[in-house]
Amino acid sequence: MCAAFKIYNATELWQRENSVPSVPSFSQSLDNILGHNGLRLCSLTEVLGLPGTGKTQLCLQLCASIQIPTVLGGLNSEALYIDTNTNFTVERFREILRASISRCQQLLDIPFKTREEDALKKLHYVNALGIEKFCAFILRLPKIIEEKSNVKLIVIDSIPFPFKEGVSARQRTGLLFRLMADLQRLAVDKQIAVLLTNEMSTRVGLSSGSVVGALGDAWAHRCNTRVLLAADPADPAARLAVLLKSPNTPGCVTRFQITHDGIRDVQ
Repeated sequence: MCAAFKIYNATELWQRENSVPSVPSFSQSLDNILGHNGLRLCSLTEVLGLPGTGKTQLCLQLCASIQIPTVLGGLNSEALYIDTNTNFTVERFREILRASISRCQQLLDIPFKTREEDALKKLHYVNALGIEKFCAFILRLPKIIEEKSNVKLIVIDSIPFPFKEGVSARQRTGLLFRLMADLQRLAVDKQIAVLLTNEMSTRVGLSSGSVVGALGDAWAHRCNTRVLLAADPADPAARLAVLLKSPNTPGCVTRFQITHDGIRDVQ
């Protein structure tokens, strides 16, 4: 048998899957949706929803949560934020980061030996406006990750924005699938969680239109997990998270809220 291949039995696969760590969102209900204990490493997760439903807020929270120290079960790692639509704001990230550090201090009941300035350096940001710049950066990612080996979370906010102009739907699909195949291979090889945000678009039918995720039906099969965020009609302060696709969890719905401190459970 070729040495490049290894056959695993089901027990070995189960042990491997359960040994893969996750990035918590500071909301237990949302963690259960994302993958039992949060955003799983070695996988691609898509979060889609209308503007104002919390997609970027979740990205910022996970970029802060990736720094939770190992003594608390965290990864003590770094994040790479690829901004394609100028959604990122440093001040909002600092608010969430301060709250995360404060929460860790409370749990440890001792002074947390991390300065805010040092924590800010653990988030690496790149502006990737336009299809050329975005594709060029994704192709360079393996080399970048070699240089920044402590990066365990890659955020792309948002994935459809670079492809809105200058490329046909057919070209977009082919290019996206090639890029995502390379990104998924990198996520598995380097044990990295990849979070992609997606927008909603209107699909016109014979009698009426419907709001669906952008990039088409083929794209819906590309990510391991898909979560739809929506406003809660019963509570303006809350959000709904709907699990559309998951390899290990049946479809379900949960509630969370966006506070000054970041993502939290609904009280």
